[in-house]
Amino acid sequence: MTERLIGLCRAAGGVTVGFDAVLGEIRGGRAKFVLVASDASGRTRKQLSDKCKYYHVTCFEGSYSSEALSEMLGRRSGCVAAAFTGKGPWESVCRALLETCPRPQAECCDDRKDDV
Repeated sequence: MTERLIGLCRAAGGVTVGFDAVLGEIRGGRAKFVLVASDASGRTRKQLSDKCKYYHVTCFEGSYSSEALSEMLGRRSGCVAAAFTGKGPWESVCRALLETCPRPQAECCDDRKDDV
């Protein structure tokens, strides 16, 4: 179910993929939450985790491998991180991820104040 919702968000244009692009979405305040691949390097995990904490963005780590994440997002190469920016059913994805990852690094998406 989660995989389909992630694909819908991507089709709606609500997912940014790639380390640098994800950091830009976090810094720009557009990221609602970030999904980091389970096989991302320790440095990548730390940088994204720290940035999410600083900007109060929910960060889910280790739910999917980079290959599984890239497959869900319709990409050919591995993908270490994806930022969900609010288009598509991102709240449903967030709730589904909370069920599989009970301890994200920030509050749930529903508790965040939406400035958009």
